[in-house]
Amino acid sequence: MSKINNVRLPNAAMGQYSPQQIDQLIRSIEQIVLQLNSNYTPSVTENNVNALDIFGQGTGGVVSVAGASKIFVPFGAFQDNTSQTDGSTTQAYPLRLNTVDYECGVRVDSYAASFTGSIATTTLTVSAVASGTIRLGMQITGTGVTAGTRITDFGTGTGGVGTYTVSVSQTVSSTTITGDLPSKLVMECPGSYNIQFSIQLQNTSNSTESFNVWFRQNGVDIAGSNSLFGISARKSAGSPAETIAAMNFFVDADTQDYFEIMWCVSSSTVSLPAFVAGTSPTRPYTPSAIVTVQFISSQVK
Repeated sequence: MSKINNVRLPNAAMGQYSPQQIDQLIRSIEQIVLQLNSNYTPSVTENNVNALDIFGQGTGGVVSVAGASKIFVPFGAFQDNTSQTDGSTTQAYPLRLNTVDYECGVRVDSYAASFTGSIATTTLTVSAVASGTIRLGMQITGTGVTAGTRITDFGTGTGGVGTYTVSVSQTVSSTTITGDLPSKLVMECPGSYNIQFSIQLQNTSNSTESFNVWFRQNGVDIAGSNSLFGISARKSAGSPAETIAAMNFFVDADTQDYFEIMWCVSSSTVSLPAFVAGTSPTRPYTPSAIVTVQFISSQVK
């Protein structure tokens, strides 16, 4: 906006009301308003605004303006509708998130792998890897593979050819198998974010057990991000102890940084169950995990 040209204002009234001076003042204000309207250049239009304009850099398309009155900033809400079990007390597992509730500038990406393998009881033997890296927590599919089977532990393999432990006992002849692990929370715009989770826990042991959960950024553990939750012993045979682990954590992200929520347990009796919808009264199903991500602020450089 350009500067306003000088506008002559009437002299101050000398102790009495003057209709002429009021009229002159109104005319002067009108001139100022006309200059403001003619020189004004809007900084935001009614069209979509590139994220670059709001966050300093970005990929565009995640910030929009409706009638120059609404700005949508990055956020996301995700969950997993399957039970998550481990099988090893010495391994860390990424939290799976297979369902998108809301997605705007924050998305979930998957690790993927394709390989040739066979299964005897709970041992997966991989003879060749066509693409990707085999990871703990991957759900695998292929001819004859039981639905919901996951890789729970390393044997002689640590991502490539070798043996692995799977969650379901079965017999599968050598076949092409694909692995999928939707665990990466990807931030499309730089800034500070609040990541919050709610994780359903269950313990079938007769003793108190523990559950650790922490954050990784671009594959590296974030220092000081771990939380330890205690889980009571089961109440009686067939009646496991259940609780919720919930917290939030602030992170700083550059464009396309990704975050994962990692977990481990003190006993294989601890799992992250999902429950089907209930009746009497009717109620929704229970996810094993719910995660929300909210943009807080751009980073101060």
